[in-house]
Formats: sequence, structure tokens, C-alpha cells
Amino acid sequence: MKTSLGLLEVSGLALAISAADAMAKSASINLIGIEKTNGSGWMLIRLTGDVASVQAAINTGAAFAELHHGLVSRAVLARPTKALLAYWLTEVVEVAAPEIAVAIEPVIATAPINEETEAAEPQPVAATATDDVPEPVFSAEKISAEESSVESEALIAPRVSCNLCLDPACRRHKGEPRFRCIHLGKRGKV
Repeated sequence: MKTSLGLLEVSGLALAISAADAMAKSASINLIGIEKTNGSGWMLIRLTGDVASVQAAINTGAAFAELHHGLVSRAVLARPTKALLAYWLTEVVEVAAPEIAVAIEPVIATAPINEETEAAEPQPVAATATDDVPEPVFSAEKISAEESSVESEALIAPRVSCNLCLDPACRRHKGEPRFRCIHLGKRGKV
């Protein structure tokens, strides 16, 4: 069983994806990829497999693309040379941007302590043994100092919903009509 190479060129990304889906469902082929060609929005679909499967898949994809008025060209290379096959089978390697690690520090919120509870007498500790771990006791001064340092380190940005004026008070949300923006007349001609 020899490996065959099939090429189908269509107009438009949506048609290329739909044609590739139809080809993959119609025959046992390996889809190498869909790549953008230069000019006119044409897309090239590359696939491999045995000769009969590739011919059936290309015929199915060409019929689908022709039905949607987007067929540009098609080709089936039954037994391409190793050099040509190596050229078409190499995939484009994209360099991914390194991910930025963000550390999130949890903020502990505490309820205010009433003066009446501080003045009350402490209750005696029961002499029974329990498996529960006692809760740690925090002082109010220490907690307020920690909260102020956390607040000073990272101020929370106001949530902006309008991408035109970037005003948090604007009632317009991204994707809504421009007339809903409160700064509509201040931008000039729309």
C-alpha cells in the first residue's frame, strides 16, 4: 500500500474547514493541515493516505466545495517521490509566547470585633479531649496592618464595560449599539 498525497484548494476558511470535515468523514485519510495561501483568501487542504482513500476524499471535498461555489483546484499525487512527500509533510512550527506566571494571594476577611466581647470574661476551657484543631486567634492590629499592605500593593481596577469610552459609569457593554454610550456626542462624528 503506497502513500498518496491529496491537495484541495478552496476559497475561504469556513469552506476549507467544512470540506476537510467532509473529506475526513468520507474516507480513511490523514489530514496534514489547512494552510492559507497568498491572495484571494484561498486555503489549501493537505491530506495523505492510500491512493483510493485520497481520491475518494478529494472527490468528496471537491464536490462539497463546488456545491458552495468555492472550488479553486484539486490534485492527487498517487505515488509522490520521497523528497516531495517530505516537503509537503513538514508542518510549520510556531513559536509560542512564554506564559506569564501570576501569583494570586488570598485575602482573609474578618468581622469587626465588638468591645463588649473583649470586656467579657473568658470562658473556662473544657477538660474533655477532642479531635478538633483550635482556631488561631488574630489580633485586630495585625489584621488591619496586613489588609492595608495588601490594599496598597494591588489596587483593584474598576470594571470597564464600554470599549468605546472606557468609562466605568457607562451603561453600554461591548457589542451593543454605539448610541447607548454616555459619551456619544463627545467623540465627534460617529
